[in-house]
Amino acid sequence: MKNSEGKKFRDAITAERPLHVIGVADGSDALAAEKAGFKAIYLSGSQMAASRGWADIGKLELKHVVEAVERIKDSGVKLPLLVDIDTGFNDISETISALETIGVAAVHIEDQEDLKMCGHLDGKHVISKEDATKRIENAVAAKKDSDFVIMARTDALAVETMQLTLERIESYCKAGADMIFAEAFPDNATYAQVKLATGGKPVLANMTDFGKVDLLTPSQLKEASNGAVDIMLTPLSVYRAERQTASMCYNQIRNLGTQKELIDDGVLQNRTDFKNLINYDEQVNNRAIEIEHG
Repeated sequence: MKNSEGKKFRDAITAERPLHVIGVADGSDALAAEKAGFKAIYLSGSQMAASRGWADIGKLELKHVVEAVERIKDSGVKLPLLVDIDTGFNDISETISALETIGVAAVHIEDQEDLKMCGHLDGKHVISKEDATKRIENAVAAKKDSDFVIMARTDALAVETMQLTLERIESYCKAGADMIFAEAFPDNATYAQVKLATGGKPVLANMTDFGKVDLLTPSQLKEASNGAVDIMLTPLSVYRAERQTASMCYNQIRNLGTQKELIDDGVLQNRTDFKNLINYDEQVNNRAIEIEHG
């Protein structure tokens, strides 16, 4: 499976150091990210929950994730997709099989309890190192394409010492994790220790908004971590901007009774730009051919 999605993700990490991965919510987002020049995209569990009006507390099920992935993949976006699968859901083997089948490149699995919390909030609880390692082992055993990426996320630093957290990382890598998501490490210099614990495997740092870390550019993070970070994630910024803009628009339209000022102020994407984003004319032509040939 030379040109698999997992291989595309691995190649992107080699081509861009650190690889800047951006969060998307749907197909239009994915196409916009691709046009902006990003080389990989991300689907956040927090965003998937929020899109249903839910808190990010482990309410998502596999069916919800599959539905969200399909809304992205149906756009025809060519970028590899990293997906948040929380703690793996009821059957980790089923989860891996389902997401690999529909074209996901990589997933990350966390070591929190099933009643999980956002990685940058207080009050998290992790399962034992042994149980978390077993999660990774089961996930690795379930994949068919050796290039499909199993990324182990650890939230342990919030509740354990650095040494115990590093021991977890080493255990997850020995169990077959391809990469490590080191969540909420406020001191960027500690990524060197993480990298050592992985045995040289790729490390992801999460630059989430309003979190426990300083927000850096990829080049700043590379310098601050002494090159130990391979992937930098910006998971929710665009979604938060969309929600903020939507809230403003709802209020303004309700108060003024019209969207005219939003159009005049350039807040609304015009028809031409939207058509260009989704390659409207090409879609029309392709659909006409489909109908003609039955």
